[in-house]
Amino acid sequence: MEAGELVPWFQMASTVISGIGIIVSVCLGIASLNNNRTDRLIKISPNLLFNVGGQEVPATLRPLDHIPGFGTSERDVQHFISTLPTSLLAPFLDDVYGQLYNHGSGPGLSVVIWFQADGLSTKEHERVLTKEERKSVPYIKAWNTVAAMPENLPSGEAASFGTLPICVLAAQEDVTGIFGTMYIECADQNGRSLQWSQPARYLIERLPQGKATITVSFSRRPITFA
Repeated sequence: MEAGELVPWFQMASTVISGIGIIVSVCLGIASLNNNRTDRLIKISPNLLFNVGGQEVPATLRPLDHIPGFGTSERDVQHFISTLPTSLLAPFLDDVYGQLYNHGSGPGLSVVIWFQADGLSTKEHERVLTKEERKSVPYIKAWNTVAAMPENLPSGEAASFGTLPICVLAAQEDVTGIFGTMYIECADQNGRSLQWSQPARYLIERLPQGKATITVSFSRRPITFA
């Protein structure tokens, strides 16, 4: 093959190599941007976690004639209250529980928790809730979501809560404990929705003279593998 005939082939090869170089450069640039974005998100991300252990809070036993946070005229509220024994006294907190810490670098915005009950315990036995029960009041999410105080949690600060999940408040008098999962939800500064979970348990001790003690305990966050 003459030298003149090789020129087009060299030109074509050069063009292909240049194109590959451009593609590789673009891919590396995108990867670099994604890494930088990930680093920025990590630097402003909250990380919310309850202290492991139990917190004892005093409470007062009162008739459950309303559901906190809901209007008494709502049909499902009226129906639920009508099904309760007239003798039922609910434990209303006299103080707050909390120690929900933000271990992250950025603030958690609009922080709420919601307690998904998995089972009930009495002095005699413990039972797991059925799937149908967990989809019904008083166990549904809307009835067991509590806003944090403060709702916007800066890095290094802690939030507390002054209201029990409704499934705990409305527990029958023979129920001594409710166990399940506490979900912690918030948004970061970029508007991303974030969620964490921890095993949680509420213990109810009914005392004389209309008093009670609520012990709220949290276990370690489950380890997840990528």
